[in-house]
Amino acid sequence: MKRISVFIWLTILALVVSACGPTAAPAPTQPAATAPPAGLPDLQGRELRVGTDPTYPPFETVDQNQNLQGFDIDLFNEICKRVNCKPNYKVSGFDAIFIGLQQGDLDIGLSGITITDERKKTMDFSDGYLQYGQVVLVRADETRIKGKSDLESKQYTVGVQLGTTNEATAREIVKDDTKIKTFDTFDLAVQALINKDVDAVVIDSLAAYGYMDTNPGKMKIAGEPFTSEWLGIAVRKGQEDVVKAINAALAAIKADGTMKKFCEKWWTKPETRPSC
Repeated sequence: MKRISVFIWLTILALVVSACGPTAAPAPTQPAATAPPAGLPDLQGRELRVGTDPTYPPFETVDQNQNLQGFDIDLFNEICKRVNCKPNYKVSGFDAIFIGLQQGDLDIGLSGITITDERKKTMDFSDGYLQYGQVVLVRADETRIKGKSDLESKQYTVGVQLGTTNEATAREIVKDDTKIKTFDTFDLAVQALINKDVDAVVIDSLAAYGYMDTNPGKMKIAGEPFTSEWLGIAVRKGQEDVVKAINAALAAIKADGTMKKFCEKWWTKPETRPSC
């Protein structure tokens, strides 16, 4: 009877844990850790807890089976393949990634994170891996807004994701907080644009192209990019060996054309593809 009771208890516990959901998002199965090619650092199979926001195509999203996919996922899987580490992906809100890095709950932050001096105070960064500019995203039939300067008139409502450099930029441009609508994720901001709940969205150009690809004919970019910035892989402070390994892997990935292949996969239109 005792064994049966224990079995029943464990079964109930398993069901409860299953109902609560996993702490890590499903991701493509990783190959067994192997020694990296000559000349690259060896992290000796170390597991790295990677925070990622899966609402940011084409950097991070999920497929029909709710498995993580995207440019950043392919890139970091390739990095770990080359320097012998194992990514353990954790689905997180964008702001929560930064908190996790600062509190030691995460080792790595992905999701198109812009390198800024302010962020460098609380986390380290890899070398920049993609350059981009911020843009104004509007509906396809929009005729009033032709670029950044039109947002300065304060007559338009602008959507942004909370806690991003885009939010800070929008507030600098509009200078009227009542005209700024913040959203927890960028897909909500983009949907608000489509639904005419906001007039424009300030967003990174590379993400704008991704949303335009997944919503064909519904949106366009008004004007030209008005900033020049770099995306980097955020790393919890105190992991200098990880930063060194990531930078070495990134250099190799760029040099042998793998980065270009990832860009061609996730930005299918040449006219919207970043320089890789």
